[in-house]
Amino acid sequence: MKTFEFNLKDGTTKTMEFDEFVRWACLIEGIEKVDDKLQSLGASDSDNSWVKPLAFEKYIKERFHSMKHDLKVEAMMGRI
Repeated sequence: MKTFEFNLKDGTTKTMEFDEFVRWACLIEGIEKVDDKLQSLGASDSDNSWVKPLAFEKYIKERFHSMKHDLKVEAMMGRI
């Protein structure tokens, strides 16, 4: 299984297994989708009423397998 290493600002290194990396990618994608929708609705940047942790958890569970496949393909092509 592929692992990913990230050099953090504090000088430490974070190593992630592939599945953890996939979950983070799902979360980032989910937040980007919400942000796009809020921007199209003209919502205030200071409004955080949209934060729904259970909705993000559900999104991650539903998107995980397809995101995993997408990232495997990207890794095989050398893009990540």
